[in-house]
Amino acid sequence: MLFPPVKELNKTGELSLEMPIYVTCTKAEGFCENIAENILGGIISPDGNIRLTYKKSEAPFGNEEEYEMSLIKEGVQLIVSVTAETEKGLARGLFTLKRMILKNEFVTGVIRDYPSFKVRGYIEGFYGKPWKSAQRKEMLKLLALFGENTHYYAPKDDPYHRSKWRELYPEKDALALKELLTVANEQYVDFYYCIAPGLSMRYTSDEDFEALKNKTKQLFNMGITNFGLLLDDIPHNLFYEEDKRVYGNAVNAHVELVGRYFDFLKALSDKCRLTVCPTAYHGKGTEAELTDFASNISSEISVFFTGPDICSKELTVRDAEIFAENTRHRPLYWDNYPVNDAEMFMEMHIGPVIGREKELYNYSEGIISNCMEYFNCNKFPLITVASYLWAPESYDAEKAFSQAVEFLLPPEEREAFILLSDQFRTSCLHDENSRIMGEYLSDAAVNFFTGNFYDGVRVVSDFAEKINNAVSVFRSNTSELYTELSRWIKKFYLMSDILNVSLECLKGADKRGEMRLMMEEYNESATVLTAFCFREYIESVLSDED
Repeated sequence: MLFPPVKELNKTGELSLEMPIYVTCTKAEGFCENIAENILGGIISPDGNIRLTYKKSEAPFGNEEEYEMSLIKEGVQLIVSVTAETEKGLARGLFTLKRMILKNEFVTGVIRDYPSFKVRGYIEGFYGKPWKSAQRKEMLKLLALFGENTHYYAPKDDPYHRSKWRELYPEKDALALKELLTVANEQYVDFYYCIAPGLSMRYTSDEDFEALKNKTKQLFNMGITNFGLLLDDIPHNLFYEEDKRVYGNAVNAHVELVGRYFDFLKALSDKCRLTVCPTAYHGKGTEAELTDFASNISSEISVFFTGPDICSKELTVRDAEIFAENTRHRPLYWDNYPVNDAEMFMEMHIGPVIGREKELYNYSEGIISNCMEYFNCNKFPLITVASYLWAPESYDAEKAFSQAVEFLLPPEEREAFILLSDQFRTSCLHDENSRIMGEYLSDAAVNFFTGNFYDGVRVVSDFAEKINNAVSVFRSNTSELYTELSRWIKKFYLMSDILNVSLECLKGADKRGEMRLMMEEYNESATVLTAFCFREYIESVLSDED
């Protein structure tokens, strides 16, 4: 399964292997003993139908995550050889092999591949119920499989991240973080722990800075070397009189805090890295509050930026250039998609990412996607993000979404899920809801207008049958995904009922009063579902009464 698309492919054929699939490993010296075990898991066997060799390249590659992989069929075995300069490159080759194994869809020939964006990742940075430890590990493995290499831990409602930032993690919570770090390391994902002290920190207080250091030491002693200092979603003005007297404004206080904290991290270890999120984190990139902050901190520190808006419709090369010119930093985009917290909580963001320019990797550090509280729903858009970040030059949003659905769902659920997800693609990306429905209802409307009434009824009937079949799938499925979607599915059921009653009306039944009551209930629900085409169709049916 070559998704995301690879940079170079000299393909000689395609094949599937007899199930079950096992891998027999041999390797050259110079690479981690456990790398294949960590990535391929429990399918390694002395008698596998895939024979895998991996080795260190003698010639330098152009990208630390670049690899070359040869696949040749010999009898009942697939002979696979992966060559890379670094362990990260080798890992990327093994992830590509794993994706093919999971789908039992292999190409033979030679693959040469590498990512376009240097930093490709996601952040658990939403307001709402934090994910469970097992879910965090699952997401790490899934997105590493699709080429992502960075995870920021920053759930707003983890009290030890924000409101109780001074307090050390209790032993149980500390162990969970350490286990998450271990999984990240095994999957070659850079793990960043973020701390957000800005709601209560006194910048002139040595005691508060010591608390920040002590918290960081606890995390460092777990093995964490990458940190985020988040100063977002706090007042733009200082609120302690001593801070006002010493610093004058929040920007000066934040610049000093970041400098002191960065010096402290580098004293702990040269390996420590820091990302900061300024209080002014969106706009044109020329705002004084942003530029005064970013241009006065070390160029070694990464700076989060959400783009023109908090939730940006587009991220463009020109915007990135302006940011870099004014801040002395390439932007590291905190992309607020697919997150649906705050005033977006009635929306479900499941469609593919769009509106990010193909050449953006040349002008930014990378993109970190902010997630939704709805763990399983995230997987669909985040896989499309991973596809874009790996190969933006060939990214096709609709194809990526279809492949994500194919990867995540069994065949019997896919059509139903696509019909459901078609109804809630509204988001900051200015995607549009109900494309499939719109095509059916538009076709029906043309038939009605041109006097082909029965053909119009047939079109509506065909679509209603598809919707009814989808309803049957959802009613018989109690998976976590559909539990997360229950609010939207409930309204989808009502939409289906209204559609069925509308058909009865078209066929002569006197049920328009019933349909009006159902539409009142539908419209009273604030849950975002369907585009105007649905209401327009229902209004046209109701108007036939007059």
